[in-house]
Amino acid sequence: MKKILVGIDGSQESINALKYAARMAKLTGAEILGVNVINEPSYREYYRDLSDKLKAEAEGILKKAVAEVEKEGVAIKTQVDVGSPDAVLAEVAKADKDVVMIVVGTSGRGRGSKVFAGSRTHALINHIATGLQCPIVVVPGSPRTF
Repeated sequence: MKKILVGIDGSQESINALKYAARMAKLTGAEILGVNVINEPSYREYYRDLSDKLKAEAEGILKKAVAEVEKEGVAIKTQVDVGSPDAVLAEVAKADKDVVMIVVGTSGRGRGSKVFAGSRTHALINHIATGLQCPIVVVPGSPRTF
């Protein structure tokens, strides 16, 4: 089944991206793959202490995303990964040949743990030049109705 990959960090922009992806999925019969990426801090010991808390927070964000999409009648799977959000989304899209589109928000939560901020979105777009073979849709924080 074709998939629409969505970066979800809990920000309003990522929720808007998810809603857009749900509409696209409903129109095309695709399913959604929602990914929350925990930025890996440079301080490994600090990361170990926060690891469980960050993962629980990420899973909570994705649980809300699942509820949002399921009420639209769209299939969704989720996963939590650790790394740089732009790199992780690009890797997931390259590895899963069923991914036909990536949808992200223009900016994210602005916190150190998870972010799909403008610079991350720009970095993701740059991955197109390195072999990413699907379109990227960037949804603004205050989109017009679609």
